Amino acid sequence: MRVWRAVNPVNGLTYGYGGLKLIRTSALREMGQAVDVLAALPGRVEFSEQTAGTTLFKQTPFHAWKAGFRECAMLARGSEYGMTDTSAQERILAWTASEDGDFAHYAAAGARDGCDFAHLTARDPKRPEALNDPTWLHRHFTALHDEQAIAG
Repeated sequence: MRVWRAVNPVNGLTYGYGGLKLIRTSALREMGQAVDVLAALPGRVEFSEQTAGTTLFKQTPFHAWKAGFRECAMLARGSEYGMTDTSAQERILAWTASEDGDFAHYAAAGARDGCDFAHLTARDPKRPEALNDPTWLHRHFTALHDEQAIAG
């Protein structure tokens, strides 16, 4: 797989999150139901220093929250593809401080909730699978933030 970076409009980071990914079809078929696509793909991942664009995940409060939640839950669990703990912590801090643009506060809340989720589920190897379950994610967001999302 080759990954081109993307600019994150709520926290200013530029890295693989939301970036352009070029993946062999056979590698996708071998991957299964992985939580972290980069970590699960067989073979080598190449990261390009070029930026492909801006990731646009913040169309609704839920989408912004989900982006922060999933990314920070994975970062808090520990990188499986060579990122240092310091780099992961810097990214988590940027996500939790998100304040630029529409629904940025939902991305920040999602980041904090994702870190909490990672710590609470650290001893249960099956729980991170919820990160790939759209129904569970929506229910979890609604349980934590529905009133705020409706009230704005």
